[in-house]
Amino acid sequence: ETFNVAPESKKLVLTSAGTKWRAFKTMLTRKYVLPYLGKKKKLRKPPSQYNFVGREPWKDFVKERTTKKWLQLHNEQSERVKKRKYHHRLSRKGYIGLEEELRKTLPEGEVIDHAIMWKKTRQRKDGDIDEEARAVARKIDDLLEKKSKGELEISGSSDVLSQALETPEHSGRVRGVGGFVNPSTYFKMLKQKRIRITKAELLARDRERDRELEETEKMLAAQQARTEELLHKKIAQLEALITGKTPYTPPLNAHVVGDNIISPVSDKGSFHDKTRNTSNILDEAKVKEEVDDCEVVPPPTEMGGTCELAVDTISNVVAFGTVFEEKDVSRMIHGVPLKEGCVRVSVDGAIQEEARLPFPVDGEMELVGQAVGSHVAWPEELVIRRVNKKNKRKMDFVKQLFDKAELNPFVPKRCKLLYKHAKNIMSQTNESISTVLDDSVFGVQKELFILTENVTDLLEMNKIGQGVIAAYMANLHETLLERDELDTFGFIDPAATYKCERLEFVPYLVNRLKEGKADRIFFMPYNPGEHWILTIIWEDEIYIVDPLPKPVHYKPWENAVI
Repeated sequence: ETFNVAPESKKLVLTSAGTKWRAFKTMLTRKYVLPYLGKKKKLRKPPSQYNFVGREPWKDFVKERTTKKWLQLHNEQSERVKKRKYHHRLSRKGYIGLEEELRKTLPEGEVIDHAIMWKKTRQRKDGDIDEEARAVARKIDDLLEKKSKGELEISGSSDVLSQALETPEHSGRVRGVGGFVNPSTYFKMLKQKRIRITKAELLARDRERDRELEETEKMLAAQQARTEELLHKKIAQLEALITGKTPYTPPLNAHVVGDNIISPVSDKGSFHDKTRNTSNILDEAKVKEEVDDCEVVPPPTEMGGTCELAVDTISNVVAFGTVFEEKDVSRMIHGVPLKEGCVRVSVDGAIQEEARLPFPVDGEMELVGQAVGSHVAWPEELVIRRVNKKNKRKMDFVKQLFDKAELNPFVPKRCKLLYKHAKNIMSQTNESISTVLDDSVFGVQKELFILTENVTDLLEMNKIGQGVIAAYMANLHETLLERDELDTFGFIDPAATYKCERLEFVPYLVNRLKEGKADRIFFMPYNPGEHWILTIIWEDEIYIVDPLPKPVHYKPWENAVI
């Protein structure tokens, strides 16, 4: 019969089994072998309650335990045990049972110092302590009092118990805590409060998580609805620009009943005058006077060309629109003559809505976002003219390329256009998708380039490069920024981990880990050659998450990080 043991528990289970096996053999030796030395008849078969051992194994066991060499070793160990100064009195209860008893008398979550455990194990049933251990117990009490007042310096394993006993901890075990606890585990544990989570708390967390997921889904649905509404408006604006018609936008305070739009009484604080003349008769002279004062605003027809609009420098593009250069266009814009070196432009869309206009209109338009759909003056040197790419021949050619593109069966449906764009346009023009990441993402400013093979490898479910990983981490960074959680999480540039033996890697990693709070969690991808692994650094703890089923040690990476 075999037992399936989790890989992470295998060592602990085997160690525990070995300890119990040795304890069982020691008990048999002490009770059923040593008392009957020289009495062959008594040692001929195993005790009745242990008949399952069998006669032959029992004979071999007795033979081994009655040799001269084994008895000499046994006597030496017995003499060594007799020299022990401090004998514990726990019997079979052990340190675990003692700890459970003490927890019932202490506040929940409070950590019990192993010096207290050590002292409790030396107490007899009457509460008194052996004379040999009495001086150490008093010293423990004094040191614990100094520790509570902040007068005692604790450094690693040199704690209260070690200082009271005046001997260092053993390299492979810890005094006062029982078996299966090694120094590297015990002395790195938090010394404040250990959090114990009950089943009820776990269920409450699950309910809270489900509630948050539900709220998130509602928020995403509302956001998608707003995005679709905005998209429809943009499409209507584009159609209006193409056809030369101005789309009708209902007033902000209007509401729709069926197919009719009803505007309520003015919301500016005025009253509704029933005696007001609502006749449609117009004063022709007054209309003619107002028309003569109006500016001649050209429609976006063939006389205009598409352009990009910059502010301050030619590289700082803030909007796109249409530029008008015909001589018969009015030189007046918003009642002000068009300055020399400037052109009339129609702002069709904003890239940086908060950017200031080169020539703001006081009280009306001062920012780029306020000028969308309007004509403004713009310095000619900051107008970047674009060649019209919407001619039918080019569109037909692009459409043919897209129709001919073969889709890989692994490509998700929502990514088909991106896949075709990468396989045809990007591959033929050798263009890449580039973006600039500021120093808050990876600690240093860098320009990220997504190449054709990066897109196709990702969508075809092939092995991906550091560019895709970096782009995903940049997206996570934006999400954390929106949630105001950048103080909790941080990222290490996956390109910096390439050839981690390089001299410049360690200084970059050290400087990056210094940024933010001391308990900030950093995520660091690394590719040892054939696949990606994730390293998580949290304070003085390092976790390596490897998708391979069997653990592998990556010595160069471990040496560089640890």
